[in-house]
Amino acid sequence: MKKLIIIVIVILVAAGTFFAWQKNWFGLGSEGTVVLREDLPPAPAGYKTINEDPMVTAEIPADVAEKYRQGFEELVKTIGEHPDSFGAWFNLGSVKSVFGDYDGAEKAWLYATEISPSQARSLLNLGDLYRNKMKNYERAEWAYLTAIERHDFSVDPVMLYRELASLYRFSYSEKKDLAIPILEQGLGIGLEKNSELLALAGMWAWEDGDFEKAASFYEQYILQNSDQEEAKKDLERIRRRESLPR
Repeated sequence: MKKLIIIVIVILVAAGTFFAWQKNWFGLGSEGTVVLREDLPPAPAGYKTINEDPMVTAEIPADVAEKYRQGFEELVKTIGEHPDSFGAWFNLGSVKSVFGDYDGAEKAWLYATEISPSQARSLLNLGDLYRNKMKNYERAEWAYLTAIERHDFSVDPVMLYRELASLYRFSYSEKKDLAIPILEQGLGIGLEKNSELLALAGMWAWEDGDFEKAASFYEQYILQNSDQEEAKKDLERIRRRESLPR
C-alpha cells in the first residue's frame, strides 16, 4: 500500500509540473497567439481556420462535412463575441479533430482548459487525442492525471481512471505496471459505481497470473453484481489457478 501511495504521489507531482509549463511545451506561448480580450490569456492565432487532412475529410459525407463547416463558422463567431466561452472552444476543438486538424484541436482544447480550470472534459478529449491520434503517451498521461485532479463531477471519474489505466496497460509500455495500481487508486476513493474498475482489475490480474489479487477483485465484483453467473464461474477458475481463457 505504501508503495502504491508513493507511486501516485510521484505521478501527481509530475502532472503538476507538466501543467505549470504546458503553454510553452505545447506551443501556446507568446508566439502564434492573439489577444482576444485583455483579461484573458493569449489564444491560438489560427483558431479561425481548419487545416483539413484530405485523407480524413475524404471519409466524411459531403453534406455532413458542410454542416460541420457551417457549425465551425458559428463557433468562430461565438468566440469573437464571448472569447471566454468554454463550450465554444471545446466544440471548436471537436470540429477541428473531425477534419483531422489535430494540432488545431489540441490548441483549442488546451485553451479551453486554461480559461476554465475547473473543467475536465477538454482534458479527457486531449487524453484521447494524444493517445490515439498523436501517439504521445506522455502528454496523454498528463491530460488524464490533470483531469483526475480537477474533481469535475460532470465527467465520470470511473471513465478517467479506466482511460488512464488502459493507456498504461495497452499503449504506454514503459509504465504498464501502473495500470492495476491506478485502478486500485480509483477503487480507493469510494466511487459509487466502480464495478467496471473491479472487473478490469480482476481480468488484468488474472491475465498476469496474480490469482490472489484476481480473486479478491472478482469477489468484490460479485458482491455488487450477484446475478453475474459467468463472473462466478470465472472466480472458480481463478481459485483453481487456471489460466485466463484465450
